Amino acid sequence: MQASIQPIFTWSKERIFAGGARNIALLVEWKGITAKVEYQKRSRKVVAREIELRIWLEPHVKFSQSYGCRVEAGEGRSLLLKLGKLQSGQRNYVVLEFTLTAMPAGRYEALWLQWQYKQRQGERIRELPVQKLGLEYTHHTSVLEDSSSFYVEKHLELLKTKKVLEDAVELRKTGQLLLAHEKLRRHADKLLLLAVRSGDHLLLKEAEILYRQSEFVLQRDNIAVGQIQYRMGLM
Repeated sequence: MQASIQPIFTWSKERIFAGGARNIALLVEWKGITAKVEYQKRSRKVVAREIELRIWLEPHVKFSQSYGCRVEAGEGRSLLLKLGKLQSGQRNYVVLEFTLTAMPAGRYEALWLQWQYKQRQGERIRELPVQKLGLEYTHHTSVLEDSSSFYVEKHLELLKTKKVLEDAVELRKTGQLLLAHEKLRRHADKLLLLAVRSGDHLLLKEAEILYRQSEFVLQRDNIAVGQIQYRMGLM
């Protein structure tokens, strides 16, 4: 039976220095499979619900933080992500950051992952096969200068936008309007820089909206936190 969700995992870097690394990011992407009949009808029904992703960490891997979802500590060295439901054709994203300790040069397993979900209410849980993700450790210092994946960096900055807006709201509540304004502008600057480097229109659009929002902080009584939403499925 065909799975209802299609997962994709992308590291910010495929090779890291053997001396260890901080803030290595993993982009977790999952898409709702669209049946041919549904595609012809252009319908978007819920294809998976109560989605959970369980992640087991190897001893040399330590979880740092997440963007786009809350992460619960599971049994042993495991993490649990509760990701809700998914419609056909919909694409969702989460970024997880890890710290990796020093290891001899070579390729090592880093994470083991398994998806669970239900297709309908009351249905038994379905499981996808366990996947393993590895990383290469190297003594070549050139790896320290390797740039991170633009695709991962793009989604990481987009996922940070909601948190930036929430922080700005809290600053405004305490009367720190200038700090709220500057926080929004700094994040808009990051999005704009990425947009200029890549020519990505979504990043440019989000930066423009955020710049306008930063100006409103000094002029309006309220910031609508949900005004800038991460538009899933447009990439």
